[in-house]
Amino acid sequence: MTISAMLEWMPWLQSLPICMEPWFACLGILPGLARRKAFEEPLLVQETAGFHLSISPEIRTTGRHAAQIATEKYRAWLSGEGQADDTDFKQRYFTIAVGGGNTVKNEYKALLKHHFHDIDWLEHVRFFFLEETCNAENWESTRLGLVTTFLAPLARKLIASKGSRELTETLDLRRGASREELLRRVVDVMTYPIHASRVEHSLKRGDREDALKKARGEARRYQAQLRKLLGPTMSFHLIISGFGRNGGIGAFPPYTPALKRKTPAVIVVENPAGAISVALNRGVLTAAETISLIVSGSLKLRALGRFEMEDSAAFEQTVMETPIRMLREDPETAEKVYIFADDQALHFDEGTFQFEENGKTVEIKSEVRDGDEKGGIHILLVHGFMGLYSYINLLIRLPSAWRVSALRRGKYAKTLPDAEVFPHYANTLRKMILRNWRSKRPTPICCHSFAGSISDHLLLSVLRHYDDPLPELDQLKAEDRRLIEALQTAGVIHIATWAPSDLCHITPNIEKLRARKKGNGSGAFSSPKHIYDVTAEGSLTLNRAHREGLISTPPVLEKLMKAPGIEGFVNALNVGVRFLAKKVDVSKLLKHQEAPYGQRLLGDRVLNKVSFYGVLKEINAALHQPEEYQERHIKALEAFIKYDIPCLSIIHRDDLMVSANRHVQEHNYLLAARLEKEGVKRERDLRVPVRLVLLDREENEPSDELIDPHFLILSTTRGGGSNARKVTAAMTSFVHENVARAVDAGRVSPLGSVEKWRSSKKP
Repeated sequence: MTISAMLEWMPWLQSLPICMEPWFACLGILPGLARRKAFEEPLLVQETAGFHLSISPEIRTTGRHAAQIATEKYRAWLSGEGQADDTDFKQRYFTIAVGGGNTVKNEYKALLKHHFHDIDWLEHVRFFFLEETCNAENWESTRLGLVTTFLAPLARKLIASKGSRELTETLDLRRGASREELLRRVVDVMTYPIHASRVEHSLKRGDREDALKKARGEARRYQAQLRKLLGPTMSFHLIISGFGRNGGIGAFPPYTPALKRKTPAVIVVENPAGAISVALNRGVLTAAETISLIVSGSLKLRALGRFEMEDSAAFEQTVMETPIRMLREDPETAEKVYIFADDQALHFDEGTFQFEENGKTVEIKSEVRDGDEKGGIHILLVHGFMGLYSYINLLIRLPSAWRVSALRRGKYAKTLPDAEVFPHYANTLRKMILRNWRSKRPTPICCHSFAGSISDHLLLSVLRHYDDPLPELDQLKAEDRRLIEALQTAGVIHIATWAPSDLCHITPNIEKLRARKKGNGSGAFSSPKHIYDVTAEGSLTLNRAHREGLISTPPVLEKLMKAPGIEGFVNALNVGVRFLAKKVDVSKLLKHQEAPYGQRLLGDRVLNKVSFYGVLKEINAALHQPEEYQERHIKALEAFIKYDIPCLSIIHRDDLMVSANRHVQEHNYLLAARLEKEGVKRERDLRVPVRLVLLDREENEPSDELIDPHFLILSTTRGGGSNARKVTAAMTSFVHENVARAVDAGRVSPLGSVEKWRSSKKP
């Protein structure tokens, strides 16, 4: 059921924020999903960055999909596709270079189980190796992994299908050769190994200098062999590998000096822990015709995001930080990359924060992406409502030096009266900011949608009563001053933040939704244009029409929430939806949506985690006494000027749920007040920035994505991908600028990431 259909069905929903759309959408797709047949293979989606990605519920399916794509590449080679300039060896054999680790073994098993008869393995396939490492703790030889997991079982299946006699003749062995001899011969025929045993022997003797000498000799031998067989670029038909949590690939963890070498070669890599690797370098990896990366285990989403993102830093710097970035060297290379991930790999760490409130212990969880810089910037992301996964985009794309925490809400708010819900959320945010500020750690905050109300309550938490005037900074309590100092240091970011006056924005857009349904609408949601008046004292005030609109808002949801047994009823509905979702395996089916990975992950996780009662509780709290809340919002705007707090507002012109014109009016008001206070005439001359970023609809942005301008600018969507990058860039510049100013003022210690940003800025 679409949002417009629901609005026609239930007119009273016109008084509710339409940010319930994602949850309605989840309910609406369930019946359709129930009628669909589950796909055996996940959908392979080409991301805006060029690479292809599939997401599977578990590693077995991941391995099978990777094996399917490998088989398709083999069939294309077999048909003669692209062989015109190949060496004789590459025309005769399909060449595969494999990396080590346990993840790739899932693809090996799938190739054996599902594609044994689809590929003429012995006749057509030859294996090479990305690296061999000596003296590494808990390390399995790449060749050994291939032999034990794939080649040995392959030999046994060949014996079973062809018979020992035929296989003996094919392999040119003496009659009556044993199964062990057949196995060894299959391995010898099908592999071109890196010989590292002599290197290992020297290391065991404690002669590292000799080990390095032998490693360099083996690197020269393997390089000469590859050039003879594959040509000067040493280009394989297929590379099969994984990558680590840190984005390392092959023998290259972050900051390996050898990453700088682009000319195809076989090199020796020394690990700081003492290991020595003979490895194919960056030039060989990027030259391959297809690069298949199978990703499993925990917490690979950060590395994936760093691979995908359009980083503002110099490209070679990002390669050093996240080596798989080498596969984004140019669009042609990126398009050769296929990533097969299971759901476990695409999660973040979970952080827990506890504090006491009203004599009770409150526990707040968060998705956390740790930063590379110890004691560096720690940004707190505050979700719209319910605090569930909408910040995937920022978690993976904000600067790697930063620690990023996306705060959830916790269960305690469900027990509170309406008037106390958002003050409780603000108290959580306040305590986390102050915890960081005790060590002078810069802590910007970023709020989306409903979290704008949380930001308002945070700023007004320095007041004893909300009706009190804002005191001077030196009149605040010590803890309140510390809060303001923290906010002054790093700033506050609002992304499409909601205010009660936006109810007046939604109402006229309902008619536009109906017009669009009939084919008469453009899809632009920018009304109304005039929201505020300015009083004789120079303050903002909601104009009469909008004020009357707030007063007349029917408290339908509030009455519903007070109905007897409503919590039990809604919770039962929650259980029913999750039962249906599990029954039809929604988790698997959502992986097949023709949408980039951020959106697919978001839909899946929200569906499984959302509490419908919590949603209604939070919306009801946001609509509680809207006129009063609007006055608090205006006072919070005054606090930005009063306390010299940097602010950045980001809004899409076509936002259905939040008025872009309101944000523009508020920005113009704050900017004028800021200019007057500082006595300057130009925005760029301000000591304390007041920024506004207006996002525009792009040609490739689908017009039917109603929710995209508001909600999915925070995720990876086909329509919102470039807008998401604009959001990230604006936030990065804003925070770095503020912290750099604080460093100069002696408020915080110098940070390497900030200095790097400062030095990279053009005059």
